[in-house]
Amino acid sequence: AFGLVGCSDDGGSGGTGGTGGTAGTGGSGGMEPGTAMVTVVHLAPEVPTAMDTRVDILVNGATAIEDLAYGESTGRVPLDAGMYTFGVAAADSTDPVISFPATLADGDDLTVVAYRFPDDVVNVFVFSNSTEGLTSGEGRVFVGHGADDSLLDPVNIVVVDGEDCTPLIPDFAFGTTAPDEGVLDLAAGTVNVGFDIAEDCAPEAGPVPVPVMADVVSILVAVDEDTTDESLDPELWAIIPDVSDDPIRLVKTE
Repeated sequence: AFGLVGCSDDGGSGGTGGTGGTAGTGGSGGMEPGTAMVTVVHLAPEVPTAMDTRVDILVNGATAIEDLAYGESTGRVPLDAGMYTFGVAAADSTDPVISFPATLADGDDLTVVAYRFPDDVVNVFVFSNSTEGLTSGEGRVFVGHGADDSLLDPVNIVVVDGEDCTPLIPDFAFGTTAPDEGVLDLAAGTVNVGFDIAEDCAPEAGPVPVPVMADVVSILVAVDEDTTDESLDPELWAIIPDVSDDPIRLVKTE
């Protein structure tokens, strides 16, 4: 299975260049194609194996990015606008565990996040880094639920402010993103986010301070390193392409 969520024709603001890359499709009739930016982030724990999480990113069947390990990002990679087939394969392999078609338009700025499905199947979230319509001084936030644990499906994402607790994303289901429609624009600052299972506003994980950066898109992705449903091992990663090439681990249970 695979999902494409939040694709947009609108590019985001600038950022650091990515490593690696591949040649894009050519234009037609002698016209120069436009350019899109794609960032790929590996957040699928123990994939392909617990001992070796390195994967290769395939573009149109050819290896474009090598040895991307869990918790790593390619940074922004420029591609010509056009139609592609993207794939994720174990390192040194061209046999993808997941592949999907995508059409990139001129100005697209997308972040693709690989996360683990049950039985070590890989799925992806796709987010747009566009800041179109964002009020100056605010930050745009997207959240992806990639924690494959029945105890966290669904989970309530709450904001804790002292003794006050406010639901931010109630009944957040595995394999989905929020907001499911539109955008979530928040005032720049710090939001204390927790995972609340019992709906009692006493988070079982967190709260943890999550930065909302002004004038950029921040992506939060929850995963679970535990391979069973017997215990919780949630992690929360922040991906802020305009701030850092590397994802930032905000929550890690010991």
